[in-house]
Amino acid sequence: MRSLWMAIALQLCSTYVVCIKVTFESFEQTNGEDILLCNLRVRKFNRTATVLNGTIHLFREARNDVQYKVDMFYSRLGNQQYNHLPMKLPFSGVCDFINNMYTVFEEFTEMITNLPNKDECPISVRDMHLLDKEFPSNIWPRSMHRPGLWRLDISGKLNNKPQVEFNIGLKVTND
Repeated sequence: MRSLWMAIALQLCSTYVVCIKVTFESFEQTNGEDILLCNLRVRKFNRTATVLNGTIHLFREARNDVQYKVDMFYSRLGNQQYNHLPMKLPFSGVCDFINNMYTVFEEFTEMITNLPNKDECPISVRDMHLLDKEFPSNIWPRSMHRPGLWRLDISGKLNNKPQVEFNIGLKVTND
């Protein structure tokens, strides 16, 4: 009888434990190299890990007047055919965005050397560095624990004119 209860308990625990691994797949800047140059690349670190490596150059002071938004796309099969997810993420100024990162995604802020401090606004001209950093899988939202490719398109607009645009490709796998 005791072994039956142990088997039931193990079965229940195994259905609620979902282990995923999120890895960087790509990084591409498509606009705004005169304001913010993201000289970042994804490279293979070892047989099982990919990392983001490089420098982010901020050439002008950044204030909250440039509004950033994130569009999310998902490819279940991993064949680069993405479906736009109808998530409504609010626009945010860059200072508010960084403050939110410190509050919600603290592990992500620790990845970047010389990132502006919390509540620092305007953000002064600087170089920020990422040195062989893996994506912290534990910050990936539970509602998005679906294996496949994800693409995050991040764009900053000032008076409805694009200023900075880049996209991040991520690969989610069951681990």
